[in-house]
Amino acid sequence: MDKPSLIDSATAPLIPALLLAGCLVLSPPGHAQESKEEIKSARCSAIFTMLAEALPEDVRAPVFRRFIRVFNALYLQEKKERTGSADAEDGESRRTFLLKEFRETYASRQDAMKEEVVLCGAWADAYLAQGDNVTHVPVIPKLIPASVRREYEALAVEGWQRWLK
Repeated sequence: MDKPSLIDSATAPLIPALLLAGCLVLSPPGHAQESKEEIKSARCSAIFTMLAEALPEDVRAPVFRRFIRVFNALYLQEKKERTGSADAEDGESRRTFLLKEFRETYASRQDAMKEEVVLCGAWADAYLAQGDNVTHVPVIPKLIPASVRREYEALAVEGWQRWLK
């Protein structure tokens, strides 16, 4: 008798949300008071930093650099709302901490780290869909189109491999 699969067409759409929840739960204790938006935006800023550093010659490198700034600005905005203050050094130190965490934990979390690139990429695409006049902060998509998933999975595989060398 075949063993039932834990992932089927009914549970597959839940994977991004579960991975994000895992990231939130595994956040370091020093940042335990951060809101979900702070955590997501800081992590995405770090993800795009990795992509920009790993793939500087890629045609999308200017987009990677743009979203380092976009997600860092969102992180600082969210932190300021929660604490009353935030400055550029806060964003830089948070991103540096996350990049160090990525290096230290990648080997044991490869699939989750690839999925995080996909989630951040899909979130960035939601910003790009607004054009040059961004009017609101989009939510991270719950369902990611297959073409977007393939694009960012490929970037994740190449990006992590190069960045970790």
